[in-house]
Amino acid sequence: DSANGTLTEVFACGTAAVITPVGTVKRTGAEWQQGTGEPGEVTVKLRQALLDIQRGTAADQHGWMHKLG
Repeated sequence: DSANGTLTEVFACGTAAVITPVGTVKRTGAEWQQGTGEPGEVTVKLRQALLDIQRGTAADQHGWMHKLG
């Protein structure tokens, strides 16, 4: 968990948000901050990898990509 250091990064992902770091989680009666609030190393790498796939600049390791138009 976040308190003992086993949880080191939190992020959300979606179509428009791509991958977005989460710095603070709030719920009724509780709130906790994850790390410094800055994107962590894993978050940054995953975000870039997903953007590269979306833009077609990543190597197609599985033969899934097909150029349209």
